[in-house]
Amino acid sequence: MNANKLKKFLLDLEKEIKPYNRTLKDVDVNFRYSENSDVYRVNTIENDLYDSEKNKIVESIILKHLNN
Repeated sequence: MNANKLKKFLLDLEKEIKPYNRTLKDVDVNFRYSENSDVYRVNTIENDLYDSEKNKIVESIILKHLNN
């Protein structure tokens, strides 16, 4: 998946929940390995990999679950 697909999904979701007086602040982000696996709460998002030439252009991001 690329970041643009994530952005589109979030923008569509924002429109969907707005009539119910909800915002994206009200929506948790979780992760599952499959439909039947445990749910892990995503705690943070970070830049991951940068371009190999100058190491300045973000090429990927990661969503992280930190054990707290």
